[in-house]
Amino acid sequence: MTARGEGILAWLDRVVSKLEANADRWHDAECSFHDTTIIDLTVLQGSATLCDCEGPTGVRRRCAADRKLIAEHGPWSATDLSCKGCGLNGHEEMVTGYYEDCPVLCALAEGYGRTGGE
Repeated sequence: MTARGEGILAWLDRVVSKLEANADRWHDAECSFHDTTIIDLTVLQGSATLCDCEGPTGVRRRCAADRKLIAEHGPWSATDLSCKGCGLNGHEEMVTGYYEDCPVLCALAEGYGRTGGE
């Protein structure tokens, strides 16, 4: 981490990019749920298989949606590090004063495996 607040955005970009790049090989061809709408995002240990029951298209859609959320919840500017997506409280102050603490970004990062200690 080179600057305050850079951590979570850089981390999310790296893991989403990795997921996108590997979407074609992370679909389990033996999946038994192909005719359902169930989404199983379980990574199997050792074989690095991700099955979303819609194949690579579903993985890429999820990554694109997450990138939109990430873009909405970054800092206002280089000098104002409050979260631009969290909005104002009832007193004209930002709900999340430092975007690294944004609950949306933290939830996305948690879904990709980031723990609070990273």
